[in-house]
Amino acid sequence: MTGSNEFKLNQGPDDSISAVKFSPTTSQFLLVSSWDSTVRLYDVGGNSMRMKYQHLAPVLDCAFYDPTHAWSGGLDNQLKMHDLNTDQDTIVGTHDAPIRCVEYCPEVNVMVTGSWDMSVRLWDPRTPCNAGTFTQPEKGHLI
Repeated sequence: MTGSNEFKLNQGPDDSISAVKFSPTTSQFLLVSSWDSTVRLYDVGGNSMRMKYQHLAPVLDCAFYDPTHAWSGGLDNQLKMHDLNTDQDTIVGTHDAPIRCVEYCPEVNVMVTGSWDMSVRLWDPRTPCNAGTFTQPEKGHLI
């Protein structure tokens, strides 16, 4: 413990952290993506790493779909879903360039990814499959 509300997690990533997300149901579990190409699940209370899974390149973002499924994407252009109960990966799909952000939108029950390929994609987490692609204009063209 480093301060009254700060914790240093054991078994931290080997490179910079790109994102941290708490479980949607409890602050006990923390998902951490890193430039070391891993996503790790931590038990904050027990200060222990529960599991980690690999990407082929640095991971730029991660998100919980529900308490037992993590989604992540990064420089390998792959969107992965990881079942935290069975420790199994599924490559849900890909972008044409690195995936910069991954979020869950509970109002419409979709995972949303944003990529440097200038697209936002929606993914149906039940199937899982691509549910829509929306090309975005290049940055810098504001009037």
